Amino acid sequence: MYKQFTVSVIVLRCLGPQSEVLMIHHKKFNRWMIPGGHIESNENPNQAAIREVYEETGISIKLISFLHKHLPVSDGNWLYPAEYFYEQLIPESQTEQAHYHLDSTFVALANDDFLRVNEIETNGVRWIPVSEIPFLYTFEGTKKTILDVQSKIEKNRVYENKNFTC
Repeated sequence: MYKQFTVSVIVLRCLGPQSEVLMIHHKKFNRWMIPGGHIESNENPNQAAIREVYEETGISIKLISFLHKHLPVSDGNWLYPAEYFYEQLIPESQTEQAHYHLDSTFVALANDDFLRVNEIETNGVRWIPVSEIPFLYTFEGTKKTILDVQSKIEKNRVYENKNFTC
């Protein structure tokens, strides 16, 4: 069975106890999901993450990490590594055979909050309070990663003295 490299992004409106996450209602899977998609041959995973969020929602983002700090270098471009890496079986459909997605999941902050619906891929786009995620019709992996991110925010109080507080 073949495997494809993909990205997904947990986009937060702000950092804090009242965080909201950007979700799309995916037409193909008929579930709420975080934005994401396939990495194109001419881009790195960071570029793919930024592009996919913008294409699906109209939101520009800034990637962040709880695991790594940005380390500028003079001999290349430093990239944010994924916060999570997830392998998921994609079932067979009318248009493609079953395969795996090897998904690099990033965390980002929204630069703006004007939402635009990509009607080709989604039935809707909205900001959802993290407190509602346990009750949302989505994949288990999506729920767990969003709740883990919120747990890191609250445990480490990363929102204190930052510009992106709620």
